[in-house]
Amino acid sequence: MNSATMDIVTLGPAGTFSELAAQDLIKNKGLTSSISLADDLFSVIERVTPGTLGLVPIENLSEGFVSPVVDHLVRHPLQIIAETKLPVAFKIVANHDSPEHLWAQFVAAGQCRQCIQSMSLPVIHTNSNSDSLHKLLRCKSPAAAIVPAHIDCPTSLKVLHKTAADIEHNETRFILLSASQANANYEANIKWKSSVILVDDNDHPGLLVDSLSVFASRGINLTSIVSRPTGGKFGQYHFFIDFDGHSEQPHVKQALEQLAKLNQIRWLGSYKAA
Repeated sequence: MNSATMDIVTLGPAGTFSELAAQDLIKNKGLTSSISLADDLFSVIERVTPGTLGLVPIENLSEGFVSPVVDHLVRHPLQIIAETKLPVAFKIVANHDSPEHLWAQFVAAGQCRQCIQSMSLPVIHTNSNSDSLHKLLRCKSPAAAIVPAHIDCPTSLKVLHKTAADIEHNETRFILLSASQANANYEANIKWKSSVILVDDNDHPGLLVDSLSVFASRGINLTSIVSRPTGGKFGQYHFFIDFDGHSEQPHVKQALEQLAKLNQIRWLGSYKAA
């Protein structure tokens, strides 16, 4: 099936940054996909099939990688076929000038720590930014919520902080997941990116250094490397690595072949860099 016509499932409810990212991806890549929404990240990944793609947040400029997504990629044989970046901004709205508590989705709370600390309010975590707003609208006591800056709120709510994020020009990177294991064909004059997971099944002193030297010796730039515990015992980690280049380029192909001799690897694909 042509990925340009496949449905895309992403994190809901309506109005999330994930939905905005899906809309931008469809527009910028000229896709004819429709968007469906899931309740959580696990549900998004579970719904990726040969006929459905999944769009999930993988990294935020201020908070770093989204750990549950990296963990799911270790366990699920999926491939990254595209990425997109979306500016993210938050505001704090309230039903009273002196709120007594604050609702916030856990990722949003992490991106607005300084503003939260300045308000000295207890934080109640929610499943999504939309959920934070809905809880505030149903609340009878003085309360506040962190919501996306682009959301139009009812006039009954006051904007306490128009800009709530710690970083003014914050961004989130999203990846498009496919159940197909086919890479995009290499084209010159395009900036390519590739991703791989080093699976910890052969741990020994110098393993990570040896693995990284495979890239360095061939002049391959690593754009990120993240360790995640295997869940087996302390000291055992998987490594998620993003790097510049395409698997069809000779120096990248050689690096991957050498890497496979050192580790069990989970190949995640080559795709156009955002």
